[in-house]
Amino acid sequence: MELSVFDTDRLVAGVANALVTVHKVTGVVEILAGEVHAAGYVEGVGRAARFTRITGIAQLENEYIVSDYGSKCLRSVNYFTHKTETFAGRCGTGGTDDGSLLSARFESPRGITKDPGNPNVIYLLNRVALRKIDRSANTVITLPGKHLLNEPEGLAMNPAGGLLITSPHGVKQYDLNGMIAWLTGNDKEDAACDECMLLSARFDGPVGLRFITPEVLLVADRWNFKLRLVNLTSGIVTAIGAGKGHQDGPYQESKFQVPQGLAVDNSFIYIGEEPSAGGGVRKLAYSGMCDFLHRFNQMQSNL
Repeated sequence: MELSVFDTDRLVAGVANALVTVHKVTGVVEILAGEVHAAGYVEGVGRAARFTRITGIAQLENEYIVSDYGSKCLRSVNYFTHKTETFAGRCGTGGTDDGSLLSARFESPRGITKDPGNPNVIYLLNRVALRKIDRSANTVITLPGKHLLNEPEGLAMNPAGGLLITSPHGVKQYDLNGMIAWLTGNDKEDAACDECMLLSARFDGPVGLRFITPEVLLVADRWNFKLRLVNLTSGIVTAIGAGKGHQDGPYQESKFQVPQGLAVDNSFIYIGEEPSAGGGVRKLAYSGMCDFLHRFNQMQSNL
């Protein structure tokens, strides 16, 4: 489940084939676009639209840009009108062609992030390639270095420069010129240590990336069923959580069910779990207490 902040009171989440909002206090869920259990490609307003598996969300001015994995394109959803349109790519036709927004092709689009220095630019993980999409220039280009990427899913801008990209067992730094190096983790698979140094840390299928501060990166370590705090100043990686499950409480006793998406505000960290595994949206206070904001089985019945 992908997560982002919608406004002061709500989160936005990609739940299967729908874009929904979740109230930060009450947990009330409302559909912005699509239907959770109805896949396809349809442009339209609100629930009349259809997506085929939302795998990434980025905010761009007054709209959300989402990766429509099964339709092989990017879609835009307007904040105010809830109208869904094709943003980039030829929906239903996969490929790797660069070009204008609507002539380019995508294959299995996943993680997506906005460039905070340019409101018209977003970056996208497209299978093993990294694409730059510039709305003002009406262009999609493939950046160098795709042969160095390994099963990338999560993507984030680094406040210090460049992009961060997940790999099966860690997170890599990409400098926009094709140079890639490990930020944390390595090629080895192992259980998550409670506390370790950057390059000796072990990850298993990390996907969600979110900066809490410019020096502290939060990672959703999916198959270790934990969150990881990566302190880029001290070089220490700290695990949060006690493994797989649905347990609330103090952060070291809390259990997560396939954590994926992440969002943050001044008071809480929000964790989107895998819906098909019975997860939901969790809320972790900076004081260290975790609880459910909304369970997915409740979400199914409400939607």
